[in-house]
Amino acid sequence: MHRPEDHFRELLDSLPAAIYTTDAAGRITFYNRAAVELSGREPRLGADQWCVSWRLLLPDGTPLPHDQCPMAVALREDRPIRDVEIIAERPDGTRLNLLPYPTPLHDSTGGLIGAVNMLVDITDRKRAEQTVQELNETLEQRVAERTHQLTQAFNQLGVSEERFRLLVEGVTDYAIFMLDPDGLVTSWNAGARRIKGYTADEIIGRHFSQFYTEEDRWNGKPAMALETAQRTGKYETEGWRVRKDGATFWANAILEAIRDEDGRLAGFAEITRDLTEKREAEEQLRRAQRMEAIGQLTGGVAHDFNNLLTAIIGNLEMLTSVLPAGSPTSRCAEGALRAALRGSQLTSQLLAFSRHQEVRPEVVSINDLLRENLMLCQRTVGEGIEIELLLQQNIWPCRIDPAEFGAAILNLAANSRDAMNRSGHLTFRTENVTTSGIDRSDFAAGDYVVLSVSDTGTGMSAEVMERAFEPFYTTKDVGNGTGLGLSQVYGFATQSGGEARLESELEKGTTVRIFLPRAAGEIADSLARGESVADAPSGPAIILVVEDDRDVREMIVGILADLGYHALVATTAGEALKILEGCDPVDLLFTDIVMPEGMSGTELAREASRLRPGLKVLLSSGFSRENHQSRAARAEFPFIAKPYRPTTLALKLKEALLGVPLSRADYGAETNSIA
Repeated sequence: MHRPEDHFRELLDSLPAAIYTTDAAGRITFYNRAAVELSGREPRLGADQWCVSWRLLLPDGTPLPHDQCPMAVALREDRPIRDVEIIAERPDGTRLNLLPYPTPLHDSTGGLIGAVNMLVDITDRKRAEQTVQELNETLEQRVAERTHQLTQAFNQLGVSEERFRLLVEGVTDYAIFMLDPDGLVTSWNAGARRIKGYTADEIIGRHFSQFYTEEDRWNGKPAMALETAQRTGKYETEGWRVRKDGATFWANAILEAIRDEDGRLAGFAEITRDLTEKREAEEQLRRAQRMEAIGQLTGGVAHDFNNLLTAIIGNLEMLTSVLPAGSPTSRCAEGALRAALRGSQLTSQLLAFSRHQEVRPEVVSINDLLRENLMLCQRTVGEGIEIELLLQQNIWPCRIDPAEFGAAILNLAANSRDAMNRSGHLTFRTENVTTSGIDRSDFAAGDYVVLSVSDTGTGMSAEVMERAFEPFYTTKDVGNGTGLGLSQVYGFATQSGGEARLESELEKGTTVRIFLPRAAGEIADSLARGESVADAPSGPAIILVVEDDRDVREMIVGILADLGYHALVATTAGEALKILEGCDPVDLLFTDIVMPEGMSGTELAREASRLRPGLKVLLSSGFSRENHQSRAARAEFPFIAKPYRPTTLALKLKEALLGVPLSRADYGAETNSIA
């Protein structure tokens, strides 16, 4: 006859967690198969002591004395031990990160008879956490739920049913409970009470289908689970389950049929694991990987378009300067130039999203920037929308590009205007926030300034929120939006070292939160000006132009001629070095960063500076992976982003020749139009 305690033995041996028991002296009296697999050895019952069977260390690598191991402490002090992490070295030399859960066991009189310990292997989780840290996210351990067919592993143990009941009760990470053949709950452990919220008195005798969602009950999933387990012996699934308070959680559930010696169905055993945090961590990683892939694609596309636009804009502007003002051909050229400039704005937004946009960061107060942009925001949303500023006093400074910040809040204002149908309430709120990096909603620990932009519009569905930051994704009608507004906001936040978060609900409005790292240093004076361009050296300068794109190269040479400069031309870094190694005078090296034949523009600039100390350098690119990866290169040489207008190039050349950076005021509104 199949005794009741046999069911508990088989159930414990099917658990994927390592479990063993000892007597009061610490000698092993029972272990399951997962314990053998974890330790790499087969203990001797009644003789071995688990604590001394392998080398133990603390998380920092300090050796842990055997009498201080959690199981020894639990027996010595007669108390459960929790939240202690150890490292165990197996006989083959491999090391595991473990979370032990030793719990003393007592007989009916309260006397100590031994202890039960569950060893949770968190080695994979530690590795996963390291991977997610490199991706600015927290990834939970990928839990592999494993079950084994019920075996006869416990036949040698002559323990009582009460002893095994106490052992099962000591497991808190798994909900373990029994069902009768009709699906009514007949037993309930501490893990089930913790995970599902019911006490044993509240749940025993009730049908297990109440753990399912209403939709799953309507679709007959509880009955299907019982039928499958009865027919095949086991049913395993992942899905949403419901706690006592109505909250849902993502669970892995294993339902196994229990049969007596005659093969008749005696009931079912269910093991449930709460995987909500693991699922959320995997989802965050998946989103980060998808956004990174989209960023690489859009950055490459924008780079190629910027090369085209540089040649188009430069040649059109030179054309408009020589055509008769007001003539039909002049108007056509001006219209084409305006369209090209709009195209450059789109590529700028794509580069911001992909974090390949060249930025001009300053230490600023976002409160000041919000006040400066308030009037423009009000014009953007119209008179029907009320704008409110809720600005925290003594806001921390941030190191950001003020122009990109202005573009971000204007994009948010425009989106809110459309969502509110030009009537509603728009709120800009700032606050200082410190994150711990521990909670899964945090990213990196530290101090942040948070800008929250909230509207009272129509809100977004979960499906729309999932893709809202992607370039070109829009729910607006054709012709009413490019789908680049929120992607620019996302790019600005991430390129500034922070993050953008989206909260929305249909018919209840939307809030976009931008987290910007706190910066050290004094806030920049927005009115400060650099040395005047009038102070540039007089007389013609000789500029070595290194550009592999023929159209861009010819356009640059034409601009330089109009500006009174003399140009030397090279199509590769190798050609440029031959010129520099010769005797021709060169005042400034103007080179694209992304070059053929292996040597980048940055590497060329460094080699040129070695060959000719004091040589002025100006770098250019539609986007630069090298600049993106190395801030030192951006600090080393002046830079101008493609596409640029001839007037912008003229100012940047003067800046490079002077060797003194000019302020944004020197560039004026003309450069802002394509920034």
